[in-house]
Amino acid sequence: MTITSASILALLEGGAFLVNAALRAQKGELSQADVDAILKHVGEEATDLRRVIDAALEKAS
Repeated sequence: MTITSASILALLEGGAFLVNAALRAQKGELSQADVDAILKHVGEEATDLRRVIDAALEKAS
């Protein structure tokens, strides 16, 4: 797996999105349904990312 500037940028954007969502939730700008949907999506993305990382590590071995 090659780390590219695009993959680093995607990780930074994802982190910024999560920080922004947390701040909005603290301010009461998100409903519980919004928070639940965000967390579900983050979980799905994390699962996909883990699968890619595991495959890359297996290939490198």
